Amino acid sequence: MPFTAIRWTGRQGVWILLAASFGLRFALAALMPPGYDEVYYFFYGRHIDLSFYDHPLAVGVWSWLGQRLGPSVLALRLPSVLSYTLALGLLGQATARWFGTTARLWLLLLGNLCPLVLLCGGVLLLPDSPLLLGLALLLWWIAREPQVLPRGPGSMLALAAILALITLSKYHALVVLPALLVWTLVRPDSRRLWLRWTSLGTVLAWALLVSPLWLWNSRWGWVSFLFHSGRTTASGGFNPEGSLLFLLSQLGLLFPTIGILLLAVLWPWRRAGALASQPAQLLRCLAWPQLVLFVLLAGRMQVMTSWLVPAWWISLPLAAAWLAQRPWGLPAGSRGLRRSALITAVVVPPLLLFGGVQMRWGVLEPWLPTASDPSAQLMAPADLQRALRRHPRIWRALQQADVIASFRYEMPGFLALALGNGDRVAYTTLSDDPRGFAFWPAPTGASGRGVLFAPVEPGLPLVRRSFPAPVGALQPLGEVVVERNGQPAVVLEFASFERQAGPYPWPYGNR
Repeated sequence: MPFTAIRWTGRQGVWILLAASFGLRFALAALMPPGYDEVYYFFYGRHIDLSFYDHPLAVGVWSWLGQRLGPSVLALRLPSVLSYTLALGLLGQATARWFGTTARLWLLLLGNLCPLVLLCGGVLLLPDSPLLLGLALLLWWIAREPQVLPRGPGSMLALAAILALITLSKYHALVVLPALLVWTLVRPDSRRLWLRWTSLGTVLAWALLVSPLWLWNSRWGWVSFLFHSGRTTASGGFNPEGSLLFLLSQLGLLFPTIGILLLAVLWPWRRAGALASQPAQLLRCLAWPQLVLFVLLAGRMQVMTSWLVPAWWISLPLAAAWLAQRPWGLPAGSRGLRRSALITAVVVPPLLLFGGVQMRWGVLEPWLPTASDPSAQLMAPADLQRALRRHPRIWRALQQADVIASFRYEMPGFLALALGNGDRVAYTTLSDDPRGFAFWPAPTGASGRGVLFAPVEPGLPLVRRSFPAPVGALQPLGEVVVERNGQPAVVLEFASFERQAGPYPWPYGNR
């Protein structure tokens, strides 16, 4: 069929855009080296549990599925790449039902062109990936059931499962679900449905489906909730500059034209047409609490870049609806809009691909030296393995070790991916912030050989550091230089030790 004959607002256009999105994200997943969070979540899949210290179950399932697909970083990310395609398709269907097929076209384009949302939800192994799928399912459900609450037992179980997926993905559910509850209570047509037994049944079925979260936390003294609540109260005051800088950084990471558009359509001034409709009001009701909460928290603490991704995801149908009602065929008022859309569509995909190439190979070395590029610290497994093999003594010690440890919780995963021996060796961290490692089988339960490694810190070699009794005296093994594009990127120091019997004194978890 000729390219010009494709009806872009119909099924053909949908499948073409979904395929293009998958291809772009697949290429990025293959190009980019693993991130700190991803190598940590790698162990979630190795120690699958009812829940985890800093996140619920879902990202562990994504990690486990990825490791079943292969030993590479690409395989680890494939569940995210695939689930985002499904999520984008579902969100597109909801958008079409609410705002028309032209809005669905814009929704799919925005989902492909919004770097922050695309990377966090559709490329990297992050909790945002299952969360965005759950939110897409929820909006797809509401597009068919405007009253939200179910009318029969089958729909009751379906809605409970969708809400459970959101809850088991990320603690953002503690913001999204109350906002949804308020929405159903303030509207008379849905408020009446709370008198039906299926509404109470949905709540009970949801509580049962998310019982892994309650069971795990009750076993460990509700440590996940204490951890996250403690982060919000750690600061002594509020700094408005932090909130402003966080919001500006979000607009940049969304790409400025898209970021400004998303913020504009969320603004609650009185609007006409689609943006004043009931679905538009619902989307704002779900997005605004997240936006306000995390922008305010940015004035008190460090707020992670990805924390607002669900809010922007929920806002995409609003932006698509606004674009769908623009007068593209008229010369007045549309020239600037067309120019902005064209610039965004032309610039973003090559920019993302070039960013992946830079992170992997450092092609900008003449202008951005490796020593000044933070992404150079993300070690590709092949580069790390090649560097280790240049040091036979260190390589032999790693192959013979019973436990491999670092004093930074995000570091062991890099070595596990490079060595590919996660089934044989116990990986752990020896620090005051062990995260999930404190709850997984303790590697110091019996004597054996261990290797400790960490990035080099001038003036503080590993052998001068002190560790609790289960870690025996350290013997230096040497240093390994990991290169990128022929330039030193990371210098790692290695030491061996004889681990003694007895538990490691974690600040929480297994003792």
